Amino acid sequence: MDTAQRATGVPPEILIRPTLMITGRSAAAIYRQPAAELARLARAGVIVKIAHGYYAAVPTGRQRDDWIPSLETLSAGLATAVFGPGGGAIWGLSAARVHGALPRATATGYVLGPTQHRDIELSIRSARVEFSKRDPARLDLEYLATELGPSLVTSIHQTILDLSTRPFEDGETPRADAVRALMERADLDRLAGLAANVRGRTALARALRLARHAA
Repeated sequence: MDTAQRATGVPPEILIRPTLMITGRSAAAIYRQPAAELARLARAGVIVKIAHGYYAAVPTGRQRDDWIPSLETLSAGLATAVFGPGGGAIWGLSAARVHGALPRATATGYVLGPTQHRDIELSIRSARVEFSKRDPARLDLEYLATELGPSLVTSIHQTILDLSTRPFEDGETPRADAVRALMERADLDRLAGLAANVRGRTALARALRLARHAA
């Protein structure tokens, strides 16, 4: 179903399709004073302010007062709002959360895209989203469905290599635990092939050592 049909009371022209994300720039497509109009829509309860300059239409069937998207959903939405549809993706610990390898929520979301962007402090929840400059075209990405619409996420194998680029040190339990969990589901031949393609052999060696020690 089209996002415009899932968000009632919001002009479909202001949505960053195919998502429910909205920015001042997208709202300027129909409003002469987008900031004032977005504030009006927020007061009406049909959109929510995610961060300074970023909004989302409330999906049909949801109520603004009790709807707080997960950090991973918000990160995915911001990836599209900042880089355009298909231009960004969530990665790192955010991807590990999406793949079910990190049970505890984090206070930071991780987004990558082709250009550098400032980090964004969220207003809808106590968290921030960090941006990294990486070319999505060179990474192994997968489709991700969220409440805010479709986005991209690094695959299990890409996430393993990303989380293993630095040595594992004592006290880095979330990162190490995520890699261990992902390694249990990985196809080692595919992982090795991806490592060769993205110059990730050192990261692969770290992940394999970590998995062997956990066995």
